[in-house]
Amino acid sequence: MTEDQVAAAVRALINRYDPEGLLGMGAPDDEYDPEVGDLTALVCGGREEITADAVRSVWNRWFDGVSDWGTRQPEQVREVAAALEELRGQRPDLP
Repeated sequence: MTEDQVAAAVRALINRYDPEGLLGMGAPDDEYDPEVGDLTALVCGGREEITADAVRSVWNRWFDGVSDWGTRQPEQVREVAAALEELRGQRPDLP
């Protein structure tokens, strides 16, 4: 997968969960793109396993303590981490 393909997959994943409910309130599809960019970087540039803690860290950095997604929906955060890890595993440069 190219980085653009990974970013599109990450965006679709995050938009499906709509962690802050912003898309449901009419926000544009690119609302979560800053977070998507950081999560895509974890998939494309990282060699470490993508964990729920890593996802929460990205989310909290962008929402600066105003989001409770990580505590309100911990299963969703774990599901997102697992999906990102699966994408990371599709990178041809990893053993």
